[in-house]
Amino acid sequence: MSRPVRPEPSFPGPAFFVGVLPPPELSARILAWQRALDHLITAPHVTLKAPGGLNAQQTLACREVCRCTPPFDLQLGGVQTFGGRVIYLAASGEGLSALHATLVAAVGTPAGEFELDNYHPHLTLALGYRPVQYPWPDVLASARIEFADLERAAVTGRVRDAALFRKDMPGQPYREAEHWALGG
Repeated sequence: MSRPVRPEPSFPGPAFFVGVLPPPELSARILAWQRALDHLITAPHVTLKAPGGLNAQQTLACREVCRCTPPFDLQLGGVQTFGGRVIYLAASGEGLSALHATLVAAVGTPAGEFELDNYHPHLTLALGYRPVQYPWPDVLASARIEFADLERAAVTGRVRDAALFRKDMPGQPYREAEHWALGG
């Protein structure tokens, strides 16, 4: 029996977010797992600046923040959930929250309820509002099996750049629009 699909959250006009990418080997594993479930979503990433509209000045400010931020380590660990909405890998690293807060300050306002004090860094594996051909408990069980090694030892990768993701219409996947090298 399939679960009802909730509508995707939407916002007017182009939408953007800023994120960092996991190590390429982990990205490939995630994409292969998602393909097997016919549940491809946005390229694997950890969001730094939540989805919303960014004007040219705000985008420039985000790019400048990244240019002034030194590279940092990112750890990706075990499978967790936000209820029945999201299955994800836990993300941590001293640079994540600091870069997040600096990006929010550069843009001028939080994009919504998931920023600043409510920022919870993670890498989304599956979204409850996107169609998936298996019952949600089976998707969760599959994720726990596929990424069981990350429960025992987190993957660590050096973050050397950030990506600006963009979509022009609700329902479209986000696409990487720009890459910004971290400097510092």
